[in-house]
Amino acid sequence: MKTISRYIMTLALLLTAVTGAWAEGTVTVTEIKASEMPTSWDNNNNPVKATDLPGFTAVTRDDAKALGAPAAEGDIYVFYAISNNVFMGLHWNNGVLDDSDGGFSLGGIYALQDVFKFYYTGSADPAPAVAWTASTKSGTFSMPGSDVVLTPIYAKAAAFATTGTEPEVKTLLPEAAEGVIAGTDASLIAEGTGIVAFAGESTEATQGTLMYAIGTSATEAPALTAFSATVPTAKDVADDGATLYVWYYIQGADAPDGVAATLDNTFDDSEICAEPIKVTVLTNKFDIQFNAANANTIEAGNATVTVGGTAATVTEGKLQGVKMGSEVKVKANTGYKFRKVEVKKKAAAPTTITVTWNGADITGTGGGKSFTKDGVTITAGEIEFMDKNFLNGGTFTTTLGNFTKIEVTTDGWYASGTGWSGSTWTGNASSVSFRGEIMGYGGDNLKFVFTIEPTN
Repeated sequence: MKTISRYIMTLALLLTAVTGAWAEGTVTVTEIKASEMPTSWDNNNNPVKATDLPGFTAVTRDDAKALGAPAAEGDIYVFYAISNNVFMGLHWNNGVLDDSDGGFSLGGIYALQDVFKFYYTGSADPAPAVAWTASTKSGTFSMPGSDVVLTPIYAKAAAFATTGTEPEVKTLLPEAAEGVIAGTDASLIAEGTGIVAFAGESTEATQGTLMYAIGTSATEAPALTAFSATVPTAKDVADDGATLYVWYYIQGADAPDGVAATLDNTFDDSEICAEPIKVTVLTNKFDIQFNAANANTIEAGNATVTVGGTAATVTEGKLQGVKMGSEVKVKANTGYKFRKVEVKKKAAAPTTITVTWNGADITGTGGGKSFTKDGVTITAGEIEFMDKNFLNGGTFTTTLGNFTKIEVTTDGWYASGTGWSGSTWTGNASSVSFRGEIMGYGGDNLKFVFTIEPTN
């Protein structure tokens, strides 16, 4: 994302900072050290003569205030006349007017600092007013009938914080949260990730604000207007769940109001991320398994079930699609009584199942065509059970789900086929074929390890 907006903003700030309320050619800037001050300027508020400031033409207090403060750091004084040869000053501290005392005399401020900066002018010819539009980050002004000077200073792009030390430095980019359920206020972004780096030496102000947008494409980012500083949640995701793509970038911080833009407080927007965060939002439909739901109980009309006050139908001992947080009520009908109602969380299904056969597990007499154990079956052209040999090719099948890996250890492995690399097969299928022979030679060194992804 190429951002011209920050460039325009920087120019606007510098225009204010450089020309302020004084157009070039009408401004005199005098910087005097305390050691060089005229001896008549002391702490007793002795008046200073206009002749002490060659070329000075006094302005009124209203004129001095109208001049405004340059957007510069440090103390700035603009002096005006209160009588023929007596002058007072308006004081700005880092661009903010300190008008509580109504002004300071030259003598009164003499002890406050070692260097005085005097800004004065013979004509109050203001610089062009810059109109700043925050929503578009653009500054505009009307060109005056004189030359102006713009000095662009480019801000570096805002960055994320890092943790660790070289060579194990990790950038704290946003990461997907896990276990997020549809229709809830759960954040799609993991806590403690996506932390923007601090600005300069500050431990509070950051280099910018992290902006998010949810999209359905993994390759095309949403329009810039779709991004928001609000951290995305699963609140508006349908109950069935979904796969979402969260795009992000850092909106660079502007200099604080009244403070000059510097390399430590002004940052450009970062690029929109090259790859979005893929977030899998889980379904908000859960099942209730009724252990006692059989011909003699709920389905037979001995009890009723309501979900959120609405009657629900139990089919084959199961109530499906119940949303998290719903009130579920089980009531015994007239003539029946529950002795006790127990509710327990069903154990989460394993992400993978491992079935292992050793040579001693292959049992049988004589010859055969197939062998089954723990939900896995091997079928071969011929099986010699005594020697644990599987001849003339065959097939592995499972009723538990899909194989993702099959590893065979044997002293005589001659199988091959699609997906096989040496003695290991990888893929995703409930049926895997092999060609050739698996020779167990009695089974002492024979071992099968099946890794299965369950389908339920």
